[in-house]
Amino acid sequence: MKKLIYLLLGISILTSCTKDFAEINTDPNIGVPPAEFLFTYVEKEMVTYKGGGAWYHKDHQAMSWGQYLVQGEANSGDINTILPESKYGTFYGTVMAHLDEMRLQIGFLSEEEQLSKSKLVAAADVLQAFFALKVTDQFGDIPYSEAGLGRHEGKLDPVYDKQEAIMLTLVDELNAAIQALSVNLTDEFNMANVDFIYKGDASKWIKFANAVKLRIATRLESQNLPVAKSIISSVVSDGRLFEGQNDEFTLDIGNDYRGNTGAGFEWKGLMWAPKPMVEFMKKTVDPRIRIFYENNGYTRETLDAIKSDPNSTLSPAIDTINDNKVLYTTADGEEIYGYRYIGAPTHRQDPTVGIPGYYMYIDDPNTIGGNTMMVSKWNRRLIQECKHTYGGLPPATGNYVDVQLSHAEVCFMMAEFILKGYASGDAETWYNKGVASSIRTYNMIGTKGDLTLRVAGKTYPYLPVSETEITAYLADPAVAFDGVNNLEKVYVQQFINFYRLPEEGWKMSMRTGYPKYGSSLLARFPTDNNEIPFPRRAPTPEPGDLNLLNWEKANAEQGFTNPRDETPAALNSQRLWWDKNNPAIGSGGN
Repeated sequence: MKKLIYLLLGISILTSCTKDFAEINTDPNIGVPPAEFLFTYVEKEMVTYKGGGAWYHKDHQAMSWGQYLVQGEANSGDINTILPESKYGTFYGTVMAHLDEMRLQIGFLSEEEQLSKSKLVAAADVLQAFFALKVTDQFGDIPYSEAGLGRHEGKLDPVYDKQEAIMLTLVDELNAAIQALSVNLTDEFNMANVDFIYKGDASKWIKFANAVKLRIATRLESQNLPVAKSIISSVVSDGRLFEGQNDEFTLDIGNDYRGNTGAGFEWKGLMWAPKPMVEFMKKTVDPRIRIFYENNGYTRETLDAIKSDPNSTLSPAIDTINDNKVLYTTADGEEIYGYRYIGAPTHRQDPTVGIPGYYMYIDDPNTIGGNTMMVSKWNRRLIQECKHTYGGLPPATGNYVDVQLSHAEVCFMMAEFILKGYASGDAETWYNKGVASSIRTYNMIGTKGDLTLRVAGKTYPYLPVSETEITAYLADPAVAFDGVNNLEKVYVQQFINFYRLPEEGWKMSMRTGYPKYGSSLLARFPTDNNEIPFPRRAPTPEPGDLNLLNWEKANAEQGFTNPRDETPAALNSQRLWWDKNNPAIGSGGN
């Protein structure tokens, strides 16, 4: 950690992601620290950049598009316009710029020193490929092959590479990195002090590289299935896959990091738990419900207060007769019933919306009685930061941890590929491992983040998930494989697993059509009777004059009639290459 602090204080190459592409790439006189510290800085920025630019814009929006949360009362108001976020600028101004500089600096060393740091370079290649996929996923054709040539070679008009070519290049780079990481070196640079993700463990970087390859295969499936199958086959043949939480791509800066607040998550409107997700989680007694969402204030004290008050009535939304399944029991013995979690409708014309007092959108952690919290909020120590005080809790002491590629995701991808015949193996085993691993990972996040909350004047310390709860959840008929809708169950569990990576959940909905309308499992609901279009891509930021022609050419070649058209209709209908053959959202078509 001291070295990380030194890096943050002493590094002067750092550039703002808002600077023009040309400015980022042209100043040859910027001072640099030792090459390995550039690697550390990029790792750190992988999590800290998300505080404002990601959670404030794209992830906030993806939460409502995917129906992980509801914006306002039943998604009222504007929920489908897109706003710029920081991923694009972070990739060029931070990730690629610093890793290119690191490679350049290492290239000046002797052959022996270069060889000793070859695994550091390989790990950097994996980092860059991981982030580059996130960028092309969202923006399509982007500068890649020539993107890093501005600073030292004066190339200020890089071509926009085709999305398919970028993905295939990333696979090649990952394969080369895996090969380099697999070599036994006699004199190997110790990465442990500069790699706070995997502590220099090359075997874990190899597993991560294979996981990224599997993620790329899911993007190629609908456009180039033979190549997707080949990628899957190469990963299965290699066999080095995530085996548990210790292998996950987890960014854990340290015990003093509580998250990057940036701009407020609810800048566009208050966010609430969604009825479809909440009802499915209650039905299956999913222990992640207490990690994702906050229980409401309808304690025994509140129910008694309403009953004794002639001016108060209990809303039908609080169904103490039929919605009384015990979801869990707190450490002090309080049974938390189903009606302690109420989701807001996702459909604007839901028949309950116009009934006065049916849903009460109240955010007051200390009120008991008729004005207590009813509709559940998102857990405000889970998203963006872990320091919310709930109007009375002492300052938080939790540690914000960001798992950006999980063991569960790999397990669900393998189960999906086996069910589709792309790989051999036992899909059910992979699926069960994925479900259990997802719950364990969220439990780790909850424990480290100290997801203590306060409602109805009572403090609820974080309640760790038990293995008994996981076993019971796997046995639920809506969760367990039944030979009928196994693939949908894989999709549903992957979707739930992506709750804290809503951008990935939205992309999964784009490529699969799940969750689907009318499902007996986790169903998607239309937002409006006349369903509104949701963006399936983001417009590539307009560059400066030096590269305007290439930008316009790339947009035209992708079929975008107006590169400056940022309307939801255009961003929904004019799709990226990887998304052109994918089903409609909610159709369950793949």
